[in-house]
Amino acid sequence: TSFLLLRIYTKVCLLKRFWWDDVCIVLAWMFSVGTQAVILYGYAGAGYGIHIWNLSTETLSIFQRSLLAAGVIYIPALGFAKLALLMLYYRLLQTTPCWRYTIYLVTFIISGYSVALMLALIFACRPISKAWDASITTGSCIDRPAVYLATAITNTVSDVVLILIAIPIAWNLRLPFVQKLGVVRMFGLGCLTIITSIIRLTTLMPLVTSTDPTYKLGQAGLFINIEANFIILCGSLPYVRHFMRHFAPKCIGEGSRSRQKSSSQGEGSDNIRKIGLTRMQDDIEIAMNGTGEMHNANGHHNGSEDIFVDHRE
Repeated sequence: TSFLLLRIYTKVCLLKRFWWDDVCIVLAWMFSVGTQAVILYGYAGAGYGIHIWNLSTETLSIFQRSLLAAGVIYIPALGFAKLALLMLYYRLLQTTPCWRYTIYLVTFIISGYSVALMLALIFACRPISKAWDASITTGSCIDRPAVYLATAITNTVSDVVLILIAIPIAWNLRLPFVQKLGVVRMFGLGCLTIITSIIRLTTLMPLVTSTDPTYKLGQAGLFINIEANFIILCGSLPYVRHFMRHFAPKCIGEGSRSRQKSSSQGEGSDNIRKIGLTRMQDDIEIAMNGTGEMHNANGHHNGSEDIFVDHRE
């Protein structure tokens, strides 16, 4: 939450541009908080981590309700977080048709399976209330643990795909070698999410055949909370440097000299935007090494504090 607030403050008050990727990350945070609240309630009163034979029928009903709610809420949390990252990719590759179409395809796939999995969980039983009401003996249900497992698998695979897309994007930016490595490292933080996704997957797999799901879910729930926090953290970390550059430049190795230099060149940066650089692409500067200097493709020096990427139109 703290990192998200820092991101919002940086985008609204410092960079003065709040775009659709910010809307998506805020929505992801809202769904993530909702998921964590449901899971914490599950540990407190729905039997998470307790053997199923030690639970009453009423508690089992509450367990099924909370499990369904957590699954339905968590899917859009992951989806919106990944859409926010894809929007950033798109803004960096507006004039590269092949990569644009790749981003379109990945966006379509993530949106499609997110909606499909949500609907599969909501309408897993007929009637719907059979999912949590053991007294209903008529009707039928699909294999719900398999749906939870499919959710974990698809999200793990999409995490890997997003990292694979990010590496060539960062490497093809017209930046000094050291700054390219900085961008790669920034996107590499997504590996933390992949690791937690894989661990969550391994904890969910036993649920498919387990006769004691309430106990098995106790461990899986912990990693769901961890993964949810990593998603928001990774989406907000790139903006920490810009925030620190504004309020505490010495903490990141940027003294008053660099701030004065970038300030004196601010008027020039406005002219740079007019001749080609766009707001859409200068967001990447927050992940750079932060020297306030870069050379564009023609070898001319651009000293803007806010712009490190050359326009490719």
